[in-house]
Formats: sequence, C-alpha cells, structure tokens
Amino acid sequence: MGSQVKLCVLCVFGAHLAVAQGGPGPSSSNNQVSFHIPNEMAPPGGVVQMKLMVTTPTPITSGGPSLAFDATFDAVWGIELFNRNGDVNGAALIKGPSVNVFYTTSSASAPGTDYPVMTIALHVRPDAVPGSQTQFSLDPSSTWLLGPLGPATLKPMTPATVTVGGTISITNIVPGGGLLPAGSVVSIQGMGFQSKTQVQLNAIKASSIAVISSNLIEFTLAEATNMTGQKIQVVNPDGSQDTYFSYMRGLPLFTSSRPLLQNTLPIFSSLTHSSAAYPPIGSLPASQFSGVAVQNPNLTATVVTVSLYSAQNVQLGSSAISVPSGYRFIAETSELTNASLQAGNYFVVTSTLPVQSFGFIADESQSTLLPFGALVAQP
Repeated sequence: MGSQVKLCVLCVFGAHLAVAQGGPGPSSSNNQVSFHIPNEMAPPGGVVQMKLMVTTPTPITSGGPSLAFDATFDAVWGIELFNRNGDVNGAALIKGPSVNVFYTTSSASAPGTDYPVMTIALHVRPDAVPGSQTQFSLDPSSTWLLGPLGPATLKPMTPATVTVGGTISITNIVPGGGLLPAGSVVSIQGMGFQSKTQVQLNAIKASSIAVISSNLIEFTLAEATNMTGQKIQVVNPDGSQDTYFSYMRGLPLFTSSRPLLQNTLPIFSSLTHSSAAYPPIGSLPASQFSGVAVQNPNLTATVVTVSLYSAQNVQLGSSAISVPSGYRFIAETSELTNASLQAGNYFVVTSTLPVQSFGFIADESQSTLLPFGALVAQP
C-alpha cells in the first residue's frame, strides 16, 4: 500500500468534507435531490418509521441530510440507509432532537422511487395526546454529492404529517437483517396486535405466521431469506395499519471514551466480510481522529480482531473482541489496538464469521464523521 493509496483516501475525504459539514462547498451547483416522505400514524408509545423516498432517481454517492424532531417524540430508535447494491455506510450524530447523517457509497446507482433510501424510527412519547399532529421534514440545508455531477441541495418538499392515533405499531423486526436460513423464526415486535391482525410479508415466503401477544407476532421462513430491506405490513380489523422496512438494529457492545462517538449511531452496509483492510490514513489535525465500526449480523457470536499496521506493514497493535449476535461497536482506532495512529498507518478487521464494518474519520470541532469502505476485503 503506497503513496497513491494515501493520496486517494485524502482526495475522497476532501471531496466529501463539504457534505459532512452540511454545506455544498465552494463550487456552485443547480443540482437538486427530490424526496417524498409519506404520512405516518402511531399510538402513544409506538414508533413511526419515517421513510425518505426519492421522487426523481438520482445517482447519490454521499449524503449529509439533517433533521430535527419535536416534543411528540422522545428518542430516535433506529436509522437505516438502503441502496440497490447494499454498500452504503453511514453514521448519525444525535444531539437531543437534532440528527445529522453522513453517508457514502461506492456505487452511484440511482435508487427506485418505490423504495426508501433512508428510514428513521422515532418513538412517540407515551404521554402524547391522541389525535394530535406534527410535521416532519428534512432541514433545507441538507446536502449531497452526485458523483461527477457535483454537489446537490434539497429540492423544496412538502412535510409529512405524523398523527398520534390508531391501534397498531411495529417497533422492530428481530432478526431484521442478514441472510437467514429456512426455518428461522422472525419476530415482529410492536403494540396493538390482535388475534385477527393481518400480516403482509410481501417478498417473504413464510411457512407459518402466529400472533403470540399484543406485542409480538412470529413467522417462520419457508426458504433462505435476506431480511435487510424487507417490507412488512400489519393491519388491524379497525383499519389501523403500519408498514416497516426491516434491518438489523444492533445493540451497543461498549461505549467509546470519545464524546463524539457516544452520540453517534453507526449505520452499516449490508455487505459482510471475514477480512477487510482499510486505506492508509494521512496526517490528521488535532481535532480529527480515525476509527472503525463493526456489527455482527450472524445468529451466533464471533471474534473480531482489529489490527493497526505501519506503512511498512509492521503490526503496531491488535485486540480481539468477542461480539455476540446482533451487537455492534464504534470506537477510535487507538481504543481498539492499544496503539497511536500515525500518518501512513492502516488497519485491518478480521472475524471468525463475516461481519459488517467500516472505517471513518471524525472531527470533534465540526461534529462530523466521514465513513469509508474497505480498500481490500474477503467474503
């Protein structure tokens, strides 16, 4: 791994820095990204999954959407990014009701208009007043990069209306992502399920579906199924309904000592690797640091090893971490390898089972985090 790789990484970081900082950069552009967010409804204590649907297919290569939610909601329960190739990595920096998302993808394929590019699960306060309504939209300052087309801004959009009401809500799908074998039992978690609740699994073939309780529905896969991005709908006899796109909502394994990472929700590509080598890092200012995020989508635990190497391919530090099924972590490189990062260093993530992972450069002074994918990886 020579200087050409280092220069490439620095160019990528510079090209996306304007997006990560929430601005289109010095070059002007008339490019715009057009989204539609459907209206949603959930009872108090339920979850609304806000879905960003493109109205005009656009080859987005990186994004910096931002948003804020009001007192109708008390927390973000999950965020996911979707694209056709499943190679999009991102991170959401959450400070109270403000959310800034940074993401990149190696493919610039334009998404379809019938599938969300991003979903945000917001928890409705248990004391929210039934019948009340609020509006949800992206911040107009949100920006994107469209590959060679350059930076793009958000086309003015009509806000979605969120109504507190109805009798049913999906709060999570477990396991919600990854390739599951036939016979696997998948749980639809939520509230308001009834004995006559109808379940529509769309592209999923199930050998059985059972309402276990008002908070749980289970179905058994009739064939091997990739659960990431599956559309699941539930409908109650009174007409109340909810639609949810599934993904793995990992549980944090430990907390980084970095304050910025303590407020960061990593968003993983659906691609998995048993070994992934990340590009060399150039010299970073004092406010910036590099790190790695990992998630285990397997049904059993795996051992993940993170190793730091010099430009001369000498191992500088390493640690092995047992990661249970459905757990994740995000941390600075030095926290994981017990070695300080120097210019030209690179890191490698290996695992006994294939896992999801990405590297990143974070800036504490700007409150930004730029994810990047592996330079070389093995399945």
